[in-house]
Amino acid sequence: MTGYNPNHLNGITLPMPTYSVELETELLEEGRVYDYPNYSLVMNAAREKRSLVIAAFNLDQNKLKSVSRGKWRTDGRVGANNQLDNTYYRNNDWDRGHMVRSATAGWGNTHGDAQYATRETYYYTNSSLQHANLNQDEWLHDLEEWVKDLDLDKDGLITTFTGPFYGDNDRTIRPSGHDLALIPAGFFKVVCFINKDSDELDVRAFVMYQDQEALADKRGHTRYNNQNYQVTISEVEQLTGLKFDSAIYHANPLIADPATAQERGYGEDYSLPERFEVARPEDILSAGSQRITILDDSEDVFISAAMPNPEGVDENKEWVAITNYSTKRIDVSAWKLSDNSGAHIVIGSVVDAAKCILAPGEGVVVVGLEPIRLSNKRDVIKLFNENGDRIDWVNYESHMLSSGAPIRFLAPRDTLK
Repeated sequence: MTGYNPNHLNGITLPMPTYSVELETELLEEGRVYDYPNYSLVMNAAREKRSLVIAAFNLDQNKLKSVSRGKWRTDGRVGANNQLDNTYYRNNDWDRGHMVRSATAGWGNTHGDAQYATRETYYYTNSSLQHANLNQDEWLHDLEEWVKDLDLDKDGLITTFTGPFYGDNDRTIRPSGHDLALIPAGFFKVVCFINKDSDELDVRAFVMYQDQEALADKRGHTRYNNQNYQVTISEVEQLTGLKFDSAIYHANPLIADPATAQERGYGEDYSLPERFEVARPEDILSAGSQRITILDDSEDVFISAAMPNPEGVDENKEWVAITNYSTKRIDVSAWKLSDNSGAHIVIGSVVDAAKCILAPGEGVVVVGLEPIRLSNKRDVIKLFNENGDRIDWVNYESHMLSSGAPIRFLAPRDTLK
């Protein structure tokens, strides 16, 4: 059975990652690599995990075919006791999250080859406990679709590394009569390809969390638990215990260390390692991308609420509320709001000048958002000051919407309920 090919990218060899000493002690059969069509994976033998450590996958976009789905089953090579079967996914909020996506794996020289490759992704070894809202929304439609349709590559050849990671306070699941299992804190994906412009190896790395406990950053601030981040390889390594080839590390455009930041002209106070929220393909940074200044954690002005789905008299009047929680008066007249499409408005163009000057504790409701149109399915709202620095960033999903009721962003919330 043909598995992962480290020489899939022409002229580049990308070996499977190695492991930290701690992770090595958990590997099933000392890190045996299990091969499937177009991908390979390594399993974690820890009783409380019993999930893959990493899946390494090769994609040839030129040979993708439209094929049907498969049926989930256990892999006899791994052993039933070393993988979580449907008992752990039945009648709860946890989906069998494909780590190698079935539709993306469906490629080959013939339709039969592609169909076989797709069906061979339906092993429990290739799944992980993934919240239904995450699996059916952000993970599938955002990141996986971006990889499948990637147009930055030179020749349609793409290599990815994917898997779950665990935190210090993971949630657990224990089906009746079965052993406890940890629910991953989130998932990572590293995407590698030959860039069509530079003709060199290019890399994008992402993490997506599904555990609120894992979301505190070093300054103690928290993030919503369905945000997708573009990150450095060093952050993926820290979260997982994996050690990627140095070529992958250096081909990632995000900066991890002060020396690289200085080399690229960033100041000593530049926040490292780099990490950026991704809400749409245009948010993904490449080499040479212009960074915006992010003041979310230092400027205490927030998008406090929004009405994406009004009804009644004001059914055509979407609005966004902004609140000043700082200790100073702030003039927001030249500030901008934008949505996920990139459309934006200047607040002072739709709000009286006097109402744009916010004393501490005061807020303003921005009504009349055209050309911004807040989606009734899911969207992102961003707030920028007059210098183009980002002040706040919020997101919402379809299951959070209620006709005629606003979404409150400052209230405690769990977007993966």
